[in-house]
Amino acid sequence: MNWEELIKIIPDHGFVNNYEIYRRARPTVTIIVLRTVTDPILFRNADSERAETQEFNGRIHAQVNPEKFVSKERLTGLNLCRELDENENIISKTYTYNEPTDNLSNSQTADLLVYGLAGTVSGATFSQKSRVIEGYTYSLEPYDLIARETHNAIYESGTMRNERGEQSEALFNPVKVQPGTHFVHFITLEAGTKEMFLYILHNVLNSGRYGARETRSGRNMKNEIMGLISSSGDSCLSCGEFIQDCIQNQSENEFTRESIKELVLKYIDLHKRADWRIYYESNSEVIEENIPEENKPEEVGWVNKIVNVANKKNKEDIEIIAKALQILREQGLAAVNE
Repeated sequence: MNWEELIKIIPDHGFVNNYEIYRRARPTVTIIVLRTVTDPILFRNADSERAETQEFNGRIHAQVNPEKFVSKERLTGLNLCRELDENENIISKTYTYNEPTDNLSNSQTADLLVYGLAGTVSGATFSQKSRVIEGYTYSLEPYDLIARETHNAIYESGTMRNERGEQSEALFNPVKVQPGTHFVHFITLEAGTKEMFLYILHNVLNSGRYGARETRSGRNMKNEIMGLISSSGDSCLSCGEFIQDCIQNQSENEFTRESIKELVLKYIDLHKRADWRIYYESNSEVIEENIPEENKPEEVGWVNKIVNVANKKNKEDIEIIAKALQILREQGLAAVNE
């Protein structure tokens, strides 16, 4: 399979055909992501040693700003662009994360087109809004503020004693989110193309290190796609609303993947609209709801196929992603030239 073949089986519903700077139409695709903590992880806030918190019905939940995820996923995408680039057909050599170039043509790459950027070119400011909408997310399980880890600051020797044998007294007490904790995150692509969608899926599925000190602690989170919603209009959903509607009256302190899926489907059922098409997994099959019968044959199985490509399991998957990134840059350059 190549990109031309894959793009034909992806339904047009929820997408625009080509990238445009000004969004005349705003269809959306919302990706339902299950994030599972696999190693202790620290999400800092104003208190540098613990996460922000939010209380729902007397239970404290860890609250995570979406930028904590977006910034790491953008870097995953940029690394991919540089890895696959040939003669700047995917990314300009001068393009750097969060540092606008002095030339709009050099800025046209998947990172800017998907996640947006603001800067100055030839003395004039410009702003490209993000096409990705990610709200706050909250731990489904309660966040234990009592479970502190006490650490000593070590010396250059790598121990807690200096060259005179004196014990380090510099202590810090991080309160980390513990393994087994789940976050449900709703990521919406607004006025996006199918190439953008593949890029976002890749970045989510291939990012696994988040939070403070992630360069030292290593991989600490697993991301899975639980389902999709496509819409000719707005399909944004809220994790806070999900918890208030479906979690806050639950007595459990631990959730399985199956129980989370059931609660997510309950939440979607409460808020779904007539123009939504809903895709989710059931017994290892993708179930498609609210889809016209005449469209079903061509749409069966497309979700699994594009997720498999985004996971880069095969060499041909990398070639497919490279082609999509090339098309994105070409469309960005065409928009600038207009």
